[in-house]
Amino acid sequence: MKIGIISDIHGNIEALNEVLKKFDELKVDMIICSGDIIGIGVNPEEVVKALMKRQDILVAVRGNHEKYLLEGIPKEIHDDKRKLSYDEIKNHEWTHSRLSENSKKFLSKLPVEKMLQIEGKKIYIVHYPMDEKGKYIKHIKKPTEEESMKMFEGIDADVFVYGHTHEPSINIKDGKLYINPGSLGCPNKSNIANSVLLEINESEIEFKQLKIEYDVDYVIEKIKKEKYPFYNKILEIFYGE
Repeated sequence: MKIGIISDIHGNIEALNEVLKKFDELKVDMIICSGDIIGIGVNPEEVVKALMKRQDILVAVRGNHEKYLLEGIPKEIHDDKRKLSYDEIKNHEWTHSRLSENSKKFLSKLPVEKMLQIEGKKIYIVHYPMDEKGKYIKHIKKPTEEESMKMFEGIDADVFVYGHTHEPSINIKDGKLYINPGSLGCPNKSNIANSVLLEINESEIEFKQLKIEYDVDYVIEKIKKEKYPFYNKILEIFYGE
C-alpha cells in the first residue's frame, strides 16, 4: 500500500495542489494528514474543500488550529508560555470567518488521534504527542531517536505520524518508525512543500521524503494583496519577506 503523508497545510492551496498532483502521479492508496489544515494561510476554505474531495482515501486528525476553531481561541499558546497578540487573535477570527458551514462540519468530525492497522502494521496518527491531560508535550523540532521513542512512550504502534513543529524529521528506533513530514504549507523561506511517501508491502516498510516545488512567489503576492490580520508577521516568519 502506498500512503502519502502530509501535515500543517495551513491554508496554502497552491502547495497542497502540487502535493496532491504528485500523490496522483504516484497512485497513492491513502493520504494521512496530521492536522493544522487551516490557519496562517490565505485560502482555508479552498484547502478544506480540496481535502473533502479526497475523503474516500483521506485519514486526518485535528491540529491546534482546528482546535481553535472548535473549542475557542486560547489566550496563551506554545505550552502556555506565550500570549497571543491582538493581531494573532484577529487572524484566527479571519480564518474562521472564511470557512463554510460544510467545511466547519468536516473539521469538527476530525478526531484528535487515530490508530490504523495496515497489512499487519499499526500506524498511530496525532498532531503532536500529548500528556495525560491532553496537552501537547514540549516541542522538539529535531528529536533524536531516543527522544522520538520517549515522545510516544506507552503507545503500541509500528509507525508514528505527527507534525506541528514544521520541521521534517524521520527516525527509526527498535524497529519503530517516527515520521514528521514537516509543514506542507509554511515553506520556511523556500519554495518547497514537504510530504512523505510511505509504502507497506507484506509487513515491509519503506519511506521517502518528498520535497515538492511550487510557486511560492504567487502565494506571497496573494497574501500581500489580501492584507488580512497579522499578514506582515506571517510573511516575515514563514516566507522571509
